Amino acid sequence: QSASKLLVDGIATFSCTELCDYAEFITYAILTNLLYLPRTELKKNIIDGSEILQVSKEIPVVVKLANTLYDCDYKQFLHTLVELQPHLVANRYLQPHAGYILRELHVLAFQQFLDSYQSVTLESMAASFGVGIEFLDLQLSRFIAGGRLSAKIDKFGGVVETNRPDWKNASYRDMIQKGDLLLNRIQKLGRVVDL
Repeated sequence: QSASKLLVDGIATFSCTELCDYAEFITYAILTNLLYLPRTELKKNIIDGSEILQVSKEIPVVVKLANTLYDCDYKQFLHTLVELQPHLVANRYLQPHAGYILRELHVLAFQQFLDSYQSVTLESMAASFGVGIEFLDLQLSRFIAGGRLSAKIDKFGGVVETNRPDWKNASYRDMIQKGDLLLNRIQKLGRVVDL
């Protein structure tokens, strides 16, 4: 996250062409900031950024990815992810992280879509993303089980229900969990000291 901010800040003053060319640097800035910037800042810094618009003809796939995500055109977004994958694999810096980047962009799109709804049918969501219901169910269940999406799937009803965690409850649970961990460590230390 801090790297993405530094990349955006460095766009205007980029001059290190021996490391990578300007279009490649813009690609890194766009991809990292898609994952971390809020939509309002994404629009201001990435989509409408004058430096990015200057090189948009050289990196059409990455610019299209940012625009489709911002415009909530999820079907086209997934198609653009497929187009982006060979570029990620061919890049010497992004290749080791290609799987992670693609997975995080999937999660981002699913989260952005589900944030708009309390509940949505799998059929409607699959139509919005242009994928089959079985594939969507598999993807969503994987991300939900991994704790990446806060939702649950009613397979019988064919509905995805979002359960937005309350910030206070989440911080309370986190504090309790850290407190238990601290108490366990103190007890272990006490046992060692007693010996």
